[in-house]
Amino acid sequence: MANGLAGWIQENGHPIDTLGLEASPDDLAPLAGIVGSARVVGLGESSHHVREFYQARHRMLRFLVERCGFTVLALEAPYAGGHLLDDWLGGGSGDVKDLASAAIALGLGDVPELHDALRWLRTYNRRDHGAPVRYAGADLPGCLGSPLPALDAVAAYVEAHDPDAVPVLARARELTGRFHDPAPMKVLFGYPSVAQAERDALTAALAELIARTQRMAPRQRARGRGAEHAEAAHLLRGAWLLDQLHRSMAVEGIEIASTFRDVYLAESVLHLLERDPGARIVLVAHNWHLKKLPEPFGAGELLPAGYHLAAELGTDYRAIGVTSRGGRTAVASGDLTGFPFREAALPPPEDTAIESAFPASATWTLADLRAASGVEDAGKYTRMRMADYFCDQPAFDCFDALACVTETSGTAHTR
Repeated sequence: MANGLAGWIQENGHPIDTLGLEASPDDLAPLAGIVGSARVVGLGESSHHVREFYQARHRMLRFLVERCGFTVLALEAPYAGGHLLDDWLGGGSGDVKDLASAAIALGLGDVPELHDALRWLRTYNRRDHGAPVRYAGADLPGCLGSPLPALDAVAAYVEAHDPDAVPVLARARELTGRFHDPAPMKVLFGYPSVAQAERDALTAALAELIARTQRMAPRQRARGRGAEHAEAAHLLRGAWLLDQLHRSMAVEGIEIASTFRDVYLAESVLHLLERDPGARIVLVAHNWHLKKLPEPFGAGELLPAGYHLAAELGTDYRAIGVTSRGGRTAVASGDLTGFPFREAALPPPEDTAIESAFPASATWTLADLRAASGVEDAGKYTRMRMADYFCDQPAFDCFDALACVTETSGTAHTR
């Protein structure tokens, strides 16, 4: 047997030979020990739009639902609009392809493998399992788009319970409507062309709405409307954070600005737990968002959602990264009309990339990194895949476990 981490994974990792969603989840039994009693489990991906990543995560999702009692699927998708898929999972009408496309931004809802998993959940919910599995988005409105969907979603609440704020909300909606576009990337890169006076007026209106909402909170709880109020407050918080993202993007760049998304991803999960203290949540997002370790950036750090969740939940948060040894991946092509991806070849694993320690003998392999942390050469593996390149991302500090697919390909959307 080989020495070091490669030998440890060969001996103690869990080889899995199928990606089929309908296959028995018995071969994923070690996942129960990795997850334990955690209330939130993150399932990652080193790039969006990779077919086998969807399949591996959906097999793990099925295990977590059927064997561990998880009750919520939360995606890296807008919180505002999540009701579309939640209603459908509960038996509502509509075509899953259309609903997923409408509820999930940046083209991430246009994936047949995702549709298959949502259909499985809908079928699961039709059986007598007690409470159904719910769906929620966790991200900012449009992920990178305009605040308008969140502002529209709170209109009825504001009109009913804070009529004096209606003109402020109307002003915010009108200002947002001037640069709103269904394509989030057009909004992101078009925002700098908005007049400074209009930007400032929108920020002021959103701040006033947030402040009024906070002021009303105790009274609304006393009147039995605490849950409804908390929902409106979270939607407005998303609108305000997205406005801050746009302001930051214009000055500091996308890397720093995008961490406002991570704040909201984490807060959405915590909001869902507060709304339902008995919930157990599977959060599906990019590896970068789920990792527990801050990212050095310039003279400071970028804080992913996983860092915030680990700080708040401790061992109640488990992060499982998903990556691949080889094959093909998907990379963003930068078209502002959407967020299209194209298939691209993967470079072979670098010696210090953790993917190089995984065997190529199984379809995919699951390894508990916590159990392997004492292996003699564990510290050597400081890099991981990110799309079609490697980045400094020490897996042992970032994730509790890693699922490595031997060979991947882009989804049909990338081709």
